[in-house]
Amino acid sequence: MDRGLTPKIDAIGNQFGVATLAPASADVVLVGSHLDSQPTGGRYDGVYGVLAGLLAVEAVKARCLDKPAAARRNLAVVNWTNEEGARFQPSLTGSSVFTGALSLEDAYACADGEGTTLGEALSAIGYLGTTPLDKNPVRYVELHVEQADSLEKSSTDIAAVFHSWTTRKISVIFEGDYSHTGSTPMALRRDALRAAGRAIEALYQEVANENAGAHAAAARISVYPNSPNVVAGRVRVWFEIRHEDEAVISAISDRFLRRIERESADIKVAVSIAVDERRLGTALDPDGVALILSAAADLGFKAMTLKTSIGHDALAIQKCVPSSLIFVPSQGGLSHNPREFTAPEALDKGYAVLTEVLWNMVTAKE
Repeated sequence: MDRGLTPKIDAIGNQFGVATLAPASADVVLVGSHLDSQPTGGRYDGVYGVLAGLLAVEAVKARCLDKPAAARRNLAVVNWTNEEGARFQPSLTGSSVFTGALSLEDAYACADGEGTTLGEALSAIGYLGTTPLDKNPVRYVELHVEQADSLEKSSTDIAAVFHSWTTRKISVIFEGDYSHTGSTPMALRRDALRAAGRAIEALYQEVANENAGAHAAAARISVYPNSPNVVAGRVRVWFEIRHEDEAVISAISDRFLRRIERESADIKVAVSIAVDERRLGTALDPDGVALILSAAADLGFKAMTLKTSIGHDALAIQKCVPSSLIFVPSQGGLSHNPREFTAPEALDKGYAVLTEVLWNMVTAKE
């Protein structure tokens, strides 16, 4: 369907639909999210922000037709490449390339479990784009389901996110040796999977010992040779720790790393760090927070401010463009799960707030 938007696809596959509302201006307000998902889904996670963004662009465009001189900036909906990082790491790839935080070459080189690179995958589907966004982004707004239960518990319609937690992502390689599971004496085994199992439990114990409300996980594991008759000689585990206070994360993760090195050495398994990435907490645009709260109040919706423990493209874009993040409730706080759900009336309220915020950003004199 032709929606009257100019399509653009940049070199990392970010997709833009540009509505030219103010032809004399080079400035553009961006709105969107991501369409990629996790293996276990989440049919609202990301997708809601792109589709609601598209509808909001159409609504603002229609208002501009009624008020031809109102718009002072242009508007574009965007779908960012590889926000989730389910196949290629790091996550937030497209938005990080857009801001310059990640080079295009490094993004292309990211490989999946089969060795296919992101550059190769984009080329195979024709999304090594050659038409980058040719306007100056001055604002970014993202509408998203909360993926937690703060809004639901407080019976609140809308959240204006003002800050994010810090996250430390650590990928650890355990190196032992391969041997026969049947014939090798237990004392002679250098079982990398055993060391990894100890490390996973150690992480949860250190989080409990800190007792500060941190979130942590060991959500991905790679085992070689992954055969039922071979003691695993090489295992890689992806760990993460999240908290609003960076000092809490450092205390937990530093104790954890010292502990797993010691406990792995006890069973003759070596430990090395493949990735140690810190994503510091990010403050979002305070003017955007005020606009969201004002729009919600004007529409008669109950609103609150909130910190998020989860990464979003808005946090990456904030590095170079003032960014805003709007949440609507998630039933039961469930996400990355096929049962993820947000009621239609809650989705409609988020869309209504988004439309008013974009109208204000497009038409504001300053």
